Amino acid sequence: MIPLFEHARQLELTVTERELLDYFEKNMAAAAYMNLQDLCRTLYTSSATVVRFCQKLGLGGFNDFKYQLRRELDRTGKTLFQSGDNVRHSLALFQDNLDSIDREKTWQIAQLLTSKRSLYIYGTNLSSLPAKYLQVVLSTLDFPSVLVEWAPLLNRLTDSMGDDAVLVMFTAHGDERYLPVLKQTWERKLTTVLFTSEPKSLLIPYSTICICTNDAQKEYNYIDVNARIGFFTITQILIELVAHIKGVREAEEEDGGNA
Repeated sequence: MIPLFEHARQLELTVTERELLDYFEKNMAAAAYMNLQDLCRTLYTSSATVVRFCQKLGLGGFNDFKYQLRRELDRTGKTLFQSGDNVRHSLALFQDNLDSIDREKTWQIAQLLTSKRSLYIYGTNLSSLPAKYLQVVLSTLDFPSVLVEWAPLLNRLTDSMGDDAVLVMFTAHGDERYLPVLKQTWERKLTTVLFTSEPKSLLIPYSTICICTNDAQKEYNYIDVNARIGFFTITQILIELVAHIKGVREAEEEDGGNA
């Protein structure tokens, strides 16, 4: 039995919660990627019941439960899905990201990206792809920013950033080598937006706003092959919000000119 379910068996559960646990234990591969609505229809239970069960386990909700279940299954070497299930697996991960997006945070970030404050966007290796995509589109929309793709340069820039600067960081693994940078920006009270796929990253407490996606931490021959689908998803949402903000501002300026 995996630790997650061992812990659950030690808790005082209701009859419905024990039925949930029995289902999860017998259908681990399906449960690890199942949509909450589909689960509720299958078991004829409410989403609130499922969430309460997950919270009893010390988790934030069903998405958090699935993430923990996948990690524990991966550690035990159990196969999560058959070869023919790759598409379902990818779609489930994508839907997980959409379901877990914090709308208030994304709106706050979009406001920062369009604030005309000094903006720095950092990403290296594969994480430079969503960083560069965001920077290019922002420039096209007349919101200039500085793209940084080299860690030593980021370290030097931190000293010279203005007090109103906004630093956007993409780091899938929540790399601890950035801890000195984040600590310095925190001490200077600069605004830092962190995108990571590591929910236990030591960087998170030192970020102003953090978005954590569920991109899998994968390596092949010690090479990072994390797909960053979650990063690109949230980046596209931010771009659409930025375009919306720009459109609203232009309409207001036009109305003001016609008044």
